[in-house]
Amino acid sequence: MARPALSGEQLAATRAQLLDAAQELFEEGGLDAMSFRAIAQRAGCSHTKPYSYFDDKSDLVDHLRIRAYRWLEELLEEAASLAADPLDALDRLASAYVDAGLARPRMYELLYTSDGSSPETSPELLAAKLDSIGVCERVIREIDESGLATFTADPTTSAHVFWAAAHGLVSLHHGGFLVVGRRLDQLMPTLFAGVTTGLTTTLPAGPKED
Repeated sequence: MARPALSGEQLAATRAQLLDAAQELFEEGGLDAMSFRAIAQRAGCSHTKPYSYFDDKSDLVDHLRIRAYRWLEELLEEAASLAADPLDALDRLASAYVDAGLARPRMYELLYTSDGSSPETSPELLAAKLDSIGVCERVIREIDESGLATFTADPTTSAHVFWAAAHGLVSLHHGGFLVVGRRLDQLMPTLFAGVTTGLTTTLPAGPKED
């Protein structure tokens, strides 16, 4: 007798279980530790099970990266929600990004880990990337609309500049380069104040006129 078809919830639960196992292995030993056989063993299922849920290792890595970008997006949204105004939100986003990279370095590493995949072949991954940086873009638009400041570059460009600054700071820290006179916590205020000053011109109090 044929086995009954699994429900959508059961399929999603098994996929999540396999991804949990893969992420554990990645955090322990990187990409090389993530063979499908090792994932199946960690998840407690047959060694062929992962092949029913992922096309290949690149597909699996894409799904882990989607998780990582959604994790970052959630942290950024939470930080922005606590802000008193859009400018405060931008400061909080910068801090939240750096804090995320320090608190979970392996999860952060997944954001920039590739196994031969590309956004063009993974629409879900591209969407996750756009949504995470989109939090910063939205805040920058809100700053413009509020009249607190005006950005000299468009929101997408400005958000990328903030992203590059934050990633550079986290990467230098993890690479052990911030040992020559300044620590990460000492550099953060100056770096992001400089980026904000460079991209904006402060306006008088009150909303911008149409």
